[in-house]
Amino acid sequence: MSEQKGNRGFFKRLLEASRLFARGFADSATTVLEAELKEMENTFSLVMVGSLVGLPAPSSFVGVALLPYMERELMVMLSRSQGLDDKLAEWFGVLDFG
Repeated sequence: MSEQKGNRGFFKRLLEASRLFARGFADSATTVLEAELKEMENTFSLVMVGSLVGLPAPSSFVGVALLPYMERELMVMLSRSQGLDDKLAEWFGVLDFG
């Protein structure tokens, strides 16, 4: 009887360890996929809006066809660019230099 309890405890611990092991693989796989998706989105954005930094632009019909997929990236780009004002010029304007 004692041996069966010992075996049950062993198998419970083994089952729990294998569950944790599988959960670790699932978590790391999800993290890797999320990172890959982010990099692919960045690459896609660079291809589409790369002409702003001097990269060759794709054909205009390709750009127009892909424009609906760029909505989120364009909104992010516009929101970031609104915060890129020249702070030094603002201070000089407040202090009435020039």
